[in-house]
Amino acid sequence: MPVVVMLHGANRDAGAYMNDLINAATVFGCKIIAPEFDQEDYRGVEKYNLGNVYEKNKKTFLSSDKWSFSLIEPLFDYVVAQTKSNSKGYYLYGHSGGAQFVHRFLMFVKQPRVIKTAFSNAGWYTLPNTDTEFPYGIKNAPIDQQQLARFFATKAFVILGMDDLSTDEKSYNITDDAEAQGKTRFDRGKNYFKTIKAKAEELKLPFNWTQIDVPNVGHDNGNIGKFAFATFFMDIQK
Repeated sequence: MPVVVMLHGANRDAGAYMNDLINAATVFGCKIIAPEFDQEDYRGVEKYNLGNVYEKNKKTFLSSDKWSFSLIEPLFDYVVAQTKSNSKGYYLYGHSGGAQFVHRFLMFVKQPRVIKTAFSNAGWYTLPNTDTEFPYGIKNAPIDQQQLARFFATKAFVILGMDDLSTDEKSYNITDDAEAQGKTRFDRGKNYFKTIKAKAEELKLPFNWTQIDVPNVGHDNGNIGKFAFATFFMDIQK
């Protein structure tokens, strides 16, 4: 069975995310691995959404052994060993805060064994802009041109709920840098895709990403996650 590693949102509710998509996993014949990054050990946006790659007070990037991102590859190895799986790679999906984790994971982690990835309805993004400080850009980040090339070449789907328009949640990022990406999650997702596509073209690098806009769906992992699984196993694109 193929392995899907699924990243939960800001509520740190991996069990609820599993319940949302267990029927989809049954339909597509895959197994879901859903790590839970609890608030006690991975407190705040910095240690989860941002992967614990940066120490804000010192304005310095941490070594990769301290990254939350660095747990995913060993987790996959553990699951393969425990289940005697013959999987050589995994599918990676994240929604909301998990989408933030996933798109940054793809930029920072060297040569992850990701077959395809999909992420949906992130609140805001880190852009591949070397003139902007982290977390809104990657100035001075340990990301080289070769890594960016792998990032753009990954088979990736940016899935956006067209009704994800609410901005009144307490945790919604309304800083100037986030607002510059768009007013709503839907707007920010569209602008993110447009920006990274333009960056790949500027660098003359192959770009293997697809944007999928889902009508009549808001900030809803259960409904939008089904589209992610379909892109993994049915290769739906438009």
